[in-house]
Amino acid sequence: MYYNIFGSVCVQRGAYGAVKNKGVKGLKENKKIVNEISDGISFDVKRPSLESGKAQNELLEFFMGFLLFGGGLFWVFNSFEVTSSWGAGYWGIGSLRMPLGTMLIPLLVGIGLCFFMEKKTIGAIVCALGVLIILISLITSISFHAIRGTLFTYTLMFGMVAAGAGLLIKVLFKPGKGKND
Repeated sequence: MYYNIFGSVCVQRGAYGAVKNKGVKGLKENKKIVNEISDGISFDVKRPSLESGKAQNELLEFFMGFLLFGGGLFWVFNSFEVTSSWGAGYWGIGSLRMPLGTMLIPLLVGIGLCFFMEKKTIGAIVCALGVLIILISLITSISFHAIRGTLFTYTLMFGMVAAGAGLLIKVLFKPGKGKND
C-alpha cells in the first residue's frame, strides 16, 4: 500500500498479484519518493475563465433582450386598431378637405405632360408630385385607436419594449476590446 501523487491510498501487488506489505516504514519511503517525484511536476489545471462566462452572459442578455423587445412590440401592435377614412368622399391634409377626384388631377396632368412634351422631366416631376399627394392623403387618413386596457397592461407592454431595447443596445453597442487587452 502506498500513496499516489494525488494522495490516494494504493495497494502494491507483486508479480503474482499478491499484496506486498512493507509496513509503516515502506509507506513513509513510498510517500517520500512520490513527493520527490511530484515536486518537480507542476500541474496546469484549466479552470473556466471569467471571459467565457461574460460571453455566455452577453449571449443570454442578447436573447432575453430580443425576446422582451419582440414580445413587447407584438403586444403593442396587437393592442391597437387601425382604421382609415380614405375613400369616404373627401381627403385632407390638416384642415384642408377636398373631394377625392381632385387629388388625381396632378397625376393625370403629369401623365399627359409625359406624352405631350419632348422633355419629359417636367411631366415626370408633376407625375411624382401627384403620386406623393395620393400617398400623403392615404397616410393622413389612417387613425389608430387603442383597444381598451388597464394602465398596468400598457405599462407592462411598453416596459417590455424599453427593457428589451435597453438590453439589445447594451450588448450590441458595447465598446470592443483592443488586441492588447
